[in-house]
Amino acid sequence: MIERKDAQSWIQEAQKNPESAVDLIRTLAERLMFLDKQNEELRAELIALRRQKITVAAPATGEFTALQKRIQELESALSDTGDVRRALLYARERIEANLPLQAALDSGIGRLLPIDLQFLICKPGSSLLVITEDARVFSMTLGDLPVPQDDTPAALGNPTNVAAILDPATFDGGRFIVLLSQRGYVYSLLLGTVAQTAKKGEKLLRNLIPDDPIVAAIPSYNADVIAISQKGRWTRFPEKAIAGVGSPALELPKGDIVAGIGSLQTDTKITLLTAEGKLFVRESSQLATKRMSGGPGGVLLKGFTVFGITTAPEFLVLTRRGKLLPVTVADLPYRAQTDAGATIPGLESDDAALSFTRI
Repeated sequence: MIERKDAQSWIQEAQKNPESAVDLIRTLAERLMFLDKQNEELRAELIALRRQKITVAAPATGEFTALQKRIQELESALSDTGDVRRALLYARERIEANLPLQAALDSGIGRLLPIDLQFLICKPGSSLLVITEDARVFSMTLGDLPVPQDDTPAALGNPTNVAAILDPATFDGGRFIVLLSQRGYVYSLLLGTVAQTAKKGEKLLRNLIPDDPIVAAIPSYNADVIAISQKGRWTRFPEKAIAGVGSPALELPKGDIVAGIGSLQTDTKITLLTAEGKLFVRESSQLATKRMSGGPGGVLLKGFTVFGITTAPEFLVLTRRGKLLPVTVADLPYRAQTDAGATIPGLESDDAALSFTRI
């Protein structure tokens, strides 16, 4: 959904860079076409489900109940005009919190959070991809997930050992998914294949290395992948260079691991997030693309512990004390471009960053 603030930012960008106005308009037009296509697909799914509902004459079975629930979710998604997005906090085997995004922004989660959480923003009717550590994938909606009561997390049940939950509606044109394993191997998969496999709850990878679970998944564009280690080593390589059986992202010394990966559709600003509560912004155009994945890479950062990387111009940081801190990369001080870094806006001295997600 494109909001008023999005349109204003496009106008401001065109005013600042008139020579790039044509490219900006073209990009905006592509985005609008993508959203229009999504809307039509959503309406088509709703119409198909309504027809199924009409033809069902049997008493309420589990399948029929699930069908009714999906119809209600889609109707709600099409009728709501306000911000109905939810903040979903999850870990391997539980849902820690599921609440309206605006309430979380206004008041926080309201308690001290465990350190193993991941964070997703999605709408009630979104079709989600739930990817497990053993590379299985399931198609679920937000309504399929258990809802925590008060401050008590809800056990996931099935599936368990969740590595990542993705919302394809936020992929912004990305048609691929890149998986990252604990030992730093990467796997590239076509989104259509992932979606089909998710309907059956089957494995995406038949050749996953034993004792090397999947730990992250990101949308991608079959362009370049950038990987960053905890100790600030980096590499950039074409996604097409990833072998069908997977490839090591980065050759690292003992005691260092791959902390995160990002997908570069075009050159842009990348932001590194550290455990010390610092943000470091770098231009991806300054990071040369290698022919292949693997290899020792270079050093982008020293003296800090990196826990994530993002190419998003705006994102939210989840903190240990349950706060959601919005970050706009363009508004960060110049220090973010130096070796000192900039403190995450709004992060207090007795708090710490846990996770993040793009807005």
